[in-house]
Amino acid sequence: MTALLASVTGPEEAEIAIAGGADFIDLKDPTQGALRAVSPEVLQETVTAVAGRRPVSAVAGDLPMEPELVAQAVSARRAAQYVKIGLFPAAPEKQRAVIAGLEGLAREMRLIAVFFADAQPNLSLLPALKEAGFVGAMLDTLHKSGDRLISHLPLPQIKGFVDTSRRLGLMCGLAGSLEAPDVPRLAVLAPDYLGFRGALTRGARGGAIDAEAVARLKALIVGSAGGVAEDAAEERLATDRIFVRDMEVEMEIGAYGFERGRTQKVRFTVEADIRRRAAAPRAIDEVYSYDIIMDGVRTLVHRGHTDLVETLAEELAAFLLQDRRLAAVTVRVEKLELGPGAVGIEIRRPLEV
Repeated sequence: MTALLASVTGPEEAEIAIAGGADFIDLKDPTQGALRAVSPEVLQETVTAVAGRRPVSAVAGDLPMEPELVAQAVSARRAAQYVKIGLFPAAPEKQRAVIAGLEGLAREMRLIAVFFADAQPNLSLLPALKEAGFVGAMLDTLHKSGDRLISHLPLPQIKGFVDTSRRLGLMCGLAGSLEAPDVPRLAVLAPDYLGFRGALTRGARGGAIDAEAVARLKALIVGSAGGVAEDAAEERLATDRIFVRDMEVEMEIGAYGFERGRTQKVRFTVEADIRRRAAAPRAIDEVYSYDIIMDGVRTLVHRGHTDLVETLAEELAAFLLQDRRLAAVTVRVEKLELGPGAVGIEIRRPLEV
């Protein structure tokens, strides 16, 4: 299941994050950039305070892509269970040189590379990380201006990063000014962890970690990605319906020869039955977002040619039902250019408990 990574400044915030349910403790100085490192003394104090209750990661720092400099910074953080290395903007050969220069340390330490979604990330480097012995990769944002990960990379590209990392056997994480409404949209992609800082604090990103905020995000992750479902019959009896109707897209579809190498209009209508809440929701993270449905459609479109509308319907239903807050989905897929009106299929699929 997707874990929650909390970025903290030292042992005091680490205790608060653990109390709120964080699964990973990540050390950095959030007031000084994307990956500004804390001192070795603070790192050791935090590792001592956590005492093995959670894995501790530490960032190597905001460093130029110079292999020797990066290797020295990584080596100085041996106290952490994981060390994160930012692949900062530079020529691809310089980034590759940094990765290759860490191969020796990767045999002794668990290293995670960080790509920056707002700085033209070179995701073709993922196989090089595996070859060099890195254990993981992460998507984050370089500039903490409030723009979220999703505003810099489309969901299909983020999904591709997660899928490629999984295929290579790399642990993968997603972060970047994430907020509560982003959790269900990203958790359905099944990354190993989602990373947070600003969403865990009181006020600005540099404020103190709040245990209640950590707990709310933890509960949202559990509910969105594989949490234990309530009795299925009860869900069917007491549900509300979220819908996206008449979403038209241009995509490559069709089993006939004349349908290949061209796009045509396809219309999606989706109705999602979601368990009714005991009380009226007061915040956006308490509701199921129709953005998740539209994300699913766009992901299918981005994939390329599909022969059958039946395939689209089944795969979209399966994608949405990964979120166990749903009791059932109804999916209609219509091709709009093969007749006087529309032709297609409608399916209804329940959550399998």
